[in-house]
Amino acid sequence: MLKNEEDIKMINRRDFIQKSLIGYGGLALGSPVLSSVKPFLFPKNREYRKSSNKSSDSYTVLTTCPPYGSQNVGDKLIEQRTKELITYVKGKVEFLTIFREEPLEPWLEKINSTRAVLMPAFPIRDTPMYPGVYQLVNDLSQIKVPMIPVGANWNVYPGDEASRRAVNYSAPTRTFLSFIAGQVEQLSCREFYTCDILSKHGITNTIMTGDPAWFLLSAIGKPMYRPQNVKRVVFSPPLSPFYLAQAKLILDMLAGLFPDAERICAFHLLDAASKENITSKSERSAALTPEVTEKNRVIREYAAELGFKVIQMAGNIENLEFYQTCDLHVGYECHAHLNFFSRRIPSVLIAEDARGVGFNYSLGIGGFNGFMRVQPEPQGRTKKITSGYCTSVDELVIAPPKMNVHEEIKEFLIHELRSGFRRYIGLSSYLDDIFKNSMKPFIESLP
Repeated sequence: MLKNEEDIKMINRRDFIQKSLIGYGGLALGSPVLSSVKPFLFPKNREYRKSSNKSSDSYTVLTTCPPYGSQNVGDKLIEQRTKELITYVKGKVEFLTIFREEPLEPWLEKINSTRAVLMPAFPIRDTPMYPGVYQLVNDLSQIKVPMIPVGANWNVYPGDEASRRAVNYSAPTRTFLSFIAGQVEQLSCREFYTCDILSKHGITNTIMTGDPAWFLLSAIGKPMYRPQNVKRVVFSPPLSPFYLAQAKLILDMLAGLFPDAERICAFHLLDAASKENITSKSERSAALTPEVTEKNRVIREYAAELGFKVIQMAGNIENLEFYQTCDLHVGYECHAHLNFFSRRIPSVLIAEDARGVGFNYSLGIGGFNGFMRVQPEPQGRTKKITSGYCTSVDELVIAPPKMNVHEEIKEFLIHELRSGFRRYIGLSSYLDDIFKNSMKPFIESLP
């Protein structure tokens, strides 16, 4: 029997989410488990979270990248870089890695024998956060070690100033965020706007550490690579199907600006057409919908007609080593952009939601908004899935794609080519400073 009206509301909300997921064009290929979750319990006394297994030589990592579904290599990069940074600072440790949407009951004994539960990327999505973005366990007091975000992020469409003013998370999500924030001295955020959003919701113990993907250890202390001649340029396509026409203009611009360069079109995610790699199980995102799959098909064909080599990066972190051989990235994938920057190679990011907006603001160079706000933010707008980019006409009419952004980027690139990418010079020192004074001390503070 349910205890009160709040429990009933939560069950109704979970039922609504499940129905929305099933109905979204094949969004959830597996059977969602949200409806089977009992009303969740927060521990009344959280003091025990301050203690941990300091003698343990392992951490639990709740990754954002499962070995099924879209197999987003950008999420895999976050996981890998998180582990590399922790090993660099803490010494040799082991990692118990579990996808954040999986229930943790089968793993509780192992989890509670680790030092802490690390939550890379910590996606703040009001779907709600728990149980939803994170499945965890029904009774959170069963997790006896601290739960620690590493590079938390928020995401809505379009993610501009109006979005930041309007965002107002539900009571369940606020409760969960406060519960997590109460377990750490500092809550790591990957860009400044996430700190602002959390502060708006009463969480002020934040620190902007950057995304773990910002930091390639072998590149720390090295200057920016400044190509005098772009011999190999990479384009990464948008996630939203509504950005197809804009993406074609970007491809046209790159083909015209770099006619003699080797041109690459790199996909970071699988889609529903990648039958050989798709199982019956999937994460809760829009990546496998028919609309996204069709958008990808058109971009592949269009890019090939323009002389681009189309490559698939999803699923294998080793695929990203290819970027070390490139001179420039221009595109929509945040973690293609960040991977280039971590390698000290110039990149341009076209923001199609709050993630890109926040990275562009926090990094300060090579960033363009791909959208144009034309309507005020509606009250009470909610997202039924974890994908923050534009997935509906309701979102599209608020902020359609900016159809002249390719001209702005072309002008920017011409200036950078003439100056030897002079405006990127300071980026290496900035990344080094964030690593030295924010990310590294944060990791040192971990149990």
